[in-house]
Amino acid sequence: MGCGNDPSTLPTTEEARREADPRAIAFLLEAQQAFESEYFNPALMMIDSAAVYAPNLADIPFLQGRILTKMRQYGPALEAYEKALALDPNYPGVYLNLGNNAYQRGEPHEALALYRKEKGAANTTLYLTQLGRAYADLGKTDSARIAFEEALAMDPEDPAAYMWLGQSYEDEGDFEKALEFSRQGLALHPGNLNYAYVVGVQLLRMEDFQGAVDMLKPVADGMPWHYSAHYNLAQAYAGLGDTVQSGYYLELSDGLLEGRKETTKWEDLLKENSEEPMLWVNYGMALHEEGRMQEAIEALNVAYSLRPDWLELQNNIANIHMEIGDMNGALARFHALLDIDSTMADVWLNLGTVHAMSGNYAEARTAWETALQHAPNHPEATSYLAQLPQ
Repeated sequence: MGCGNDPSTLPTTEEARREADPRAIAFLLEAQQAFESEYFNPALMMIDSAAVYAPNLADIPFLQGRILTKMRQYGPALEAYEKALALDPNYPGVYLNLGNNAYQRGEPHEALALYRKEKGAANTTLYLTQLGRAYADLGKTDSARIAFEEALAMDPEDPAAYMWLGQSYEDEGDFEKALEFSRQGLALHPGNLNYAYVVGVQLLRMEDFQGAVDMLKPVADGMPWHYSAHYNLAQAYAGLGDTVQSGYYLELSDGLLEGRKETTKWEDLLKENSEEPMLWVNYGMALHEEGRMQEAIEALNVAYSLRPDWLELQNNIANIHMEIGDMNGALARFHALLDIDSTMADVWLNLGTVHAMSGNYAEARTAWETALQHAPNHPEATSYLAQLPQ
């Protein structure tokens, strides 16, 4: 991984920030906001604009790398991170993020080598936890445990470090020790259903069937797509001798497994074809079918970023926001679409539906009447208007 500039001649990142054109900072902030809202394509456009005004500011390619990583564009993300390193060889988080990318691709050896190069973020619990996970995947349990323990020494209230430390003991079959640390992690983050699942499975392994049921049932209820939670809950009920409940959750898990296979199929295809928007759409819709709505929105946002002229897809994303009760998210999407093309009757129809569901009947009426202006025989718009309270 080469760097084209002589580090001794470069300003520090802090100096570059102080000297940066205010227009670059404004574009960078807008890019960050767009990224956080999962508007990836506008975020990348803002990044390009920021780079025009501050070509020596490492913050710009670093954020670009983060955005491209979210889109699973690992090759372009690597190029962006290399640009950041060329501008600041010690920029915090670059090697950590590159290691995370390698880890996500199933390359723990590469991830570990990259983590070891990290300087700027090396004294953080996130770094130590990720380092420990890479060691664990390579079967280096002692090294993994040291990393997790160092993370806890740095922050005794880091729930993730407790959970991964517990996992290291579970991997060795010491469920009692595993449960001790996992319970501490869950206590620090009691609403985390993933943590509750881990504790529930460890209780099941220790044949505490009632404890496992008590822990796993809220997970299955709160994550209705979670195959393993349903399957292990069935096993826990079987341990209690409750064949009715065991059979019920086992049947549910069988159905969920089929859905999970479909999602995994598209996920695997994306590993080699992450620039293909239709694969992202299929992946997103498979996630939607499983009930994993936020993940579905994220996948469809990537597809839309890869093909920003696909207005129908933006409309579908807005509908999912509406489906999960995120009316603000839906409104933002519908208004963005109408800014592009104000004649889309179906978008006006959906905008009116959001307003009606929020009790804003005057705005709903205006939206549906506008839909009829563009599509005079639109049956839904006509029907919805007739049902509005006077």
